[in-house]
Amino acid sequence: MIFGPVSRYALINAKVRARLSTLLTLETINRLAETRDLAEFYSSLSGTIYEPVFSKPEISFDPRVGEKFLLEQEVEWHRELLKDIKGEEKALINHFLEKYEIENLKTALRIREGRRDGEEMKYMIRKDLPHSLAYQAISEASSIEDAISYLSGSPFQKAIEAVLDDYNERRTLFPIEINLEIDYYERLKARVAALGKKDREIAKKLVGLEIDQKNLGWLVRLKFYYDIPVGELLDYNIPGGYRMTRDRLRQAFKAESIKEVISVALEKSFANVSELLVSGDQLSKLYLLEIILWNYLITEARKTLGGFPFTIGTVLSYLILKRTEIRNIITIMNGKIYKMDRGEIESHLRVSF
Repeated sequence: MIFGPVSRYALINAKVRARLSTLLTLETINRLAETRDLAEFYSSLSGTIYEPVFSKPEISFDPRVGEKFLLEQEVEWHRELLKDIKGEEKALINHFLEKYEIENLKTALRIREGRRDGEEMKYMIRKDLPHSLAYQAISEASSIEDAISYLSGSPFQKAIEAVLDDYNERRTLFPIEINLEIDYYERLKARVAALGKKDREIAKKLVGLEIDQKNLGWLVRLKFYYDIPVGELLDYNIPGGYRMTRDRLRQAFKAESIKEVISVALEKSFANVSELLVSGDQLSKLYLLEIILWNYLITEARKTLGGFPFTIGTVLSYLILKRTEIRNIITIMNGKIYKMDRGEIESHLRVSF
């Protein structure tokens, strides 16, 4: 029996293990945060795998394009893994690339609604994604119905059509944006369910922790910032979380303050997080909640890497850690662009390496 997973994952495992050795250390991340300006930040990445990205001349004229180049490189690294994996496992890994398309689609729709400048189009990630979408046409569509017509053949069309009445009633994009995410995770869970038993158990835990993060973040935003009625909040919930059950979230929906919501939703599963967030003025800092919950996912990814290596968990854990690293680099880079001090930058970093 053991030869099945060993044979299936031998090549991809070797590639992933090699890539894990290139991850930046916490000391390097801290050193990047300490840099005085963008020039020193770029210089500090010399000798790392990110040097080719940040040595492109375009970045000197428009620092924001650095984020685009970095995410394009992330997509390229992601797609390279697909060459050494097949079957349901390949379908699962390929599915993660749709997240970039959803972000592109949100941007195009926001431009159409007048919430974003058309210049944002140039920062989109376009290369090597699963679907070829007409983002420019979507951003210029005369109506939301016309915009949807450009999504024919993609999974995103049905996701938007399902909440079109809600969009027309509320005249805001949030039902569309949230349902794109819900649909993405529903289809992701179907990919997980198609895996073999061992892979399914590992993937369900890692995906479930990310769903927990999404659900709690949405709960706080929708209840306290969008003023969504309690009876409707479950419509914006992704079933399948790992620790936060639907019943627990339902109880949290009834709470009257952010403090109570967090206490009820997190309970014993995330006791340390609850203690941090129910005290002081940090309640208003949603990014703190998201970062701490993301750190739980990082910790679980590290644990997975310490287990039996020939499973989907090795690939998923690498993708989580790589995505974390790149988001930290983007956070630091943006901090330098907007001249944030070191303490403010570090407060936004995912630090559980």
